[in-house]
Amino acid sequence: MEKLSRSHEETARRHNQTLGMIFTGASWVVFFICALIAFMTLQGLVTSLATISEQGFNLTGTLINVAIIAVFGGLAYLCWRNKDRMRIEYDYTFTPITGGTADLDVAQVMGNSRRRLMTSLTLKNVESAGPVDGSAFQRYITMRDVKRHNWFVNRDGKLYYFYFVKNDVKHIMIVELKDEMLDYVKPYLGMGVWQG
Repeated sequence: MEKLSRSHEETARRHNQTLGMIFTGASWVVFFICALIAFMTLQGLVTSLATISEQGFNLTGTLINVAIIAVFGGLAYLCWRNKDRMRIEYDYTFTPITGGTADLDVAQVMGNSRRRLMTSLTLKNVESAGPVDGSAFQRYITMRDVKRHNWFVNRDGKLYYFYFVKNDVKHIMIVELKDEMLDYVKPYLGMGVWQG
């Protein structure tokens, strides 16, 4: 029980990260090209507006430059904002708390830089849990009004579900846990909760 009274953390990463690295690199290349085009067009627009008194106002040219700046600036922003979407990981943290219960925290990590807490689940509130290839999972996943959370990265990994009710809303979360994490989690689940 000494081992189970300590916190434990593990991370689920893609088995093959090559595709994510390629898309991240391509996003950076497209970002720099689009940002450069938008900046150069903005510089040309500012120059042409500064020389209006000499050449006269060219409405068509100005509108085209503004459109180019908007399109390429928008593309640069989208590439920068979504560059980490292909490099998503999930952190699972087991934390025992007083009173004989524990929490399982799930956090999404994008690009190894942005971390967002998805949920903090008190294990005593779990009504059912087990492997997704079991019959109990099919019963819960087909229920009406269940909010499904897919917090895993490898479809071929060891996937487990946790069914719980939080704020009067039914939830089922599917996570990718290793055997060591299960050894921490199972003793804190209620009697008959583990289905597998």
